[in-house]
Amino acid sequence: PEVRRRFPALAQALLVGASGQLRNMATVGGNLLQRTRCGYFTDVAQPCNKRVPGSGCPAVEGEHHNHAILGASEHCVAVHPSDMAVALTAFDAVVHFETVDGPGELPVADL
Repeated sequence: PEVRRRFPALAQALLVGASGQLRNMATVGGNLLQRTRCGYFTDVAQPCNKRVPGSGCPAVEGEHHNHAILGASEHCVAVHPSDMAVALTAFDAVVHFETVDGPGELPVADL
């Protein structure tokens, strides 16, 4: 209820991002850290800078209408699959994490 009240865009992104069954099993971390989904990424016969850095991104000149609007580069135009990440970026959210070297933080936009 608190998220719905204070951050309705985030609540909406979470609700449209997956089925109820997936949302009941998912985690926020899993949502943010899921891999890129791109037809070229999943087609191992095609080059992909995400799979093999420096091999190329055929989506730059090829089929790319379902790819990034923001954050694309000459190296990759695939979108991040998380609707929640888009909403969190709009709110300038920061991820706080723990490593063996201690705590850290990173803006969601840089994640």
